[in-house]
Amino acid sequence: MIFDIALYAALIIFGIGVIHKIDTWFLLNVGTGERNIPITRRFAAGARAVLSSVLSGNIISIIKVFFVDVLFQARILRDNKDVLAWIMHICLFWGFILLLVFHALDKYFATAISPDYQSTLNPWMFLTNLFGLVLLLGLALAVIRRAVTKRGQIKTTGMDVYAIAILFVIVCSGFVLDGLKITSLTEFEAMVEDYGDPEDAEATRALEALWVAQYGLVSSRVTLPVSEEVLSAGKEVNEASCVDCHSRPQSAFISYPLSRILKPAAAALDRAGFRTLLWYIHILACFFGLAYLAFSKMFHIISTPVSLLVAELSGKDQPAAAAATRRMIELDGCSHGGACHEKCPVRQKRIERIEDSQAYGPMYAFLNIKSARELGSREVK
Repeated sequence: MIFDIALYAALIIFGIGVIHKIDTWFLLNVGTGERNIPITRRFAAGARAVLSSVLSGNIISIIKVFFVDVLFQARILRDNKDVLAWIMHICLFWGFILLLVFHALDKYFATAISPDYQSTLNPWMFLTNLFGLVLLLGLALAVIRRAVTKRGQIKTTGMDVYAIAILFVIVCSGFVLDGLKITSLTEFEAMVEDYGDPEDAEATRALEALWVAQYGLVSSRVTLPVSEEVLSAGKEVNEASCVDCHSRPQSAFISYPLSRILKPAAAALDRAGFRTLLWYIHILACFFGLAYLAFSKMFHIISTPVSLLVAELSGKDQPAAAAATRRMIELDGCSHGGACHEKCPVRQKRIERIEDSQAYGPMYAFLNIKSARELGSREVK
């Protein structure tokens, strides 16, 4: 019940934020050009621009931009020549997207790929750990760039700290939570209650012994080493009731070692309900991140790809209504994500004025602008 309420609340807040962003894109103006263009005219102009680009054969260029500049972040490497920044963005982008698709939304996507999907089966345990590690690497590189290699060149705001911190909490709490689940006797007993035969005490004891010996379970009722006879009986029960949903967790190359580190305190943590507390922390961090996504700098994971695709859609003789909307979308991607467009006049001026232009993009011209609304209809010169 609490899970559903928190999820729907986060989705509603996220939806309000997206509507606010789109409202900004279509209502405000930036730069020179015609002013006070009705929103209906701007919507219509945008739709016509998309349709004309598709019909004119520009769809090939759009697909190219999507794969090269959005999925593989080539614009960062091409414009800034900063390999570390490119690796960081690749790790953050793909780690976040893959965890979202194959973990947070696994019921919708992973099951479509594999009808027999279970998060406790392989290769999903291994892949979840891999995606989490990739995201952690991206976060570590973000900290290193801001604190060491680009110190003084990249301004770190409270929003930047929040974005790194919330993702760090989500990933780390997820790893520890998985480690605790591996050791949890409560989880094991719930599994037996739901899918086994609790009335068959001998079979349950054999299965428990097998899980202590091979699955990382912590139980004071089992003393290692376990006899071959008990292991053999446990394997029979396991193959009949468990292997379709649970693989041995050693392939979870981060969560399993964590479970071994936590092993001395596992029983006490399980009795204290720490696993449940950590689950709430993990889930609420995810929902809080989702709710705040559209209001934070993290929204550039959406606005930057849109900005790059809109730039590719734009024709040479674009109507004023479409150009006004395009400039607002590009400003969003630029000021929040550093998506630099080659023809941007601010970018050109920065290149002229700054000797080491590789470290800068047009986003730095807008560091003191808290939002596009504050910019209003002022001209950016």
